[in-house]
Amino acid sequence: MKRNGETKRRRNVAEEAEQGGGEDPAMWENLDRNFRQVQSVLDRNRSLIQQVNDNHQSRMADNMSKNVALIQELNGNISKVVSMYSDINTNFSSAFHGGNNGHDGGGGAGTKAN
Repeated sequence: MKRNGETKRRRNVAEEAEQGGGEDPAMWENLDRNFRQVQSVLDRNRSLIQQVNDNHQSRMADNMSKNVALIQELNGNISKVVSMYSDINTNFSSAFHGGNNGHDGGGGAGTKAN
């Protein structure tokens, strides 16, 4: 039952976008900027994972100890991405339901990507 409600809600948001919610270029620019910031963190995570794998395969003690810091950064980045997606969701929902959070020029996600 919950799925049907979620599907209807998604459909309503899509219909609102077609009927006028999609006419705000600032909102879409903000959304695009926030997704690019998320992608930047995800790209960094890909690089960190590759470094961790390379260090692990080398089996050198110094490289293995470097993995601690790399994994800590990776863990922090994962938390950052979760927070950024949450902010994107809030901003996007607010923009479609009469709020102005999606129109503030930076949004919460923009400040957390740095």
